[in-house]
Amino acid sequence: MVALTHPELAENFEDGMKFVANKDYTSAAELFKKIAEQGHAEAQFYLGLMCEGGQGITKDEQQAVSWWTKAAEQGHVLAQNNLGLMYEQGLGVTQDYQKAATWFRMAAEQGDAEAQYTLGFMYANGEGVPRDYQQAMFWLSKAAEQGDVAAQFKVAKLNLGSIYSPDNDVKQDFIEAYKWFSIAGVDGDENAKDGLEIAESYLTPSAIEEAQRRADEWISIKSNDCL
Repeated sequence: MVALTHPELAENFEDGMKFVANKDYTSAAELFKKIAEQGHAEAQFYLGLMCEGGQGITKDEQQAVSWWTKAAEQGHVLAQNNLGLMYEQGLGVTQDYQKAATWFRMAAEQGDAEAQYTLGFMYANGEGVPRDYQQAMFWLSKAAEQGDVAAQFKVAKLNLGSIYSPDNDVKQDFIEAYKWFSIAGVDGDENAKDGLEIAESYLTPSAIEEAQRRADEWISIKSNDCL
């Protein structure tokens, strides 16, 4: 096989994406495979997606893991997160929560909100990592700040302290709990209302006002960021 230059690899990848846009998945898979074999991380990632979904190529979860591993080792954040999911769920590989946590951490450190949420969830539940509520709060807060609704709800619950779990060593903060339940509710979490009622029962009217002010300020800032 004649090695392609970087510009040629990039051009071929763009051609592959045009095939995808036109729903010609077979041609896309053939072209992605050609350049993935020469180390193109984005092609490796997309070829993994096609193997996992059986688009344009035989469905093969083990091959998906193989291509995502190659891309992930080059720092491809979505491939790292997908590998975490495959190891967490035992798809194409033997289920291994420790390996899942390793890949989620790599993606989380690059700022992937889904990976940050999942890693935080694993710390809260002691899956693949020792249970550590402080680490759970650290990663879940990062995801929550990026707008991950599930993380927002989980951060709110952790702020309830021992009410959430007797061994939860996160400092109890009902104002922050109310704030994040409120934000999660606005973002569509159906269980946030119950959490709000719990937090509210521990707060004075002035504290509720402060909590709502914080929530409104956060929502306002995020709304402006989207403009």
